[in-house]
Amino acid sequence: MLKLALTTSANHYSFYLRAADGAETPNVKALLMVLAETEGELVERIRLMMTTGILEAIEEVAKETFSYEEPDPTPFGMDRTPFAASNPDTSPRLYVCNKALEMEFSGYTFYKSIQSRAKSELIKRLFEYFAFIKSEQIEKLRKVCVTF
Repeated sequence: MLKLALTTSANHYSFYLRAADGAETPNVKALLMVLAETEGELVERIRLMMTTGILEAIEEVAKETFSYEEPDPTPFGMDRTPFAASNPDTSPRLYVCNKALEMEFSGYTFYKSIQSRAKSELIKRLFEYFAFIKSEQIEKLRKVCVTF
């Protein structure tokens, strides 16, 4: 199961790095590098779990104080009026933010679907932990995209 989570995160990380290499706008390139860094942190966290075990993540989810809100999947720049500051169809920044949001939300729903179908309580908690991490990444993505 950890290999599955690692593959998912590694694919996202690779996408961000490839997109950053091809980006022509400095702000978009910087944004993609921030996203790659965030995904890279998750890759390292999963690799650490592969060597040290998953007990820490399982214990985190088991705490009574553990909770998180479902992330908002609404794309950026939905204001398409003629007076909108930017448009997702013409703004490279909004395009990248929306593509990243789509990928991260896809990862979140993937982890939640595994968590909801898992027969083992251990697997349920592990994938709930991964969904939690993805929800944090989406929150960070929203903050970063608003400031770039």
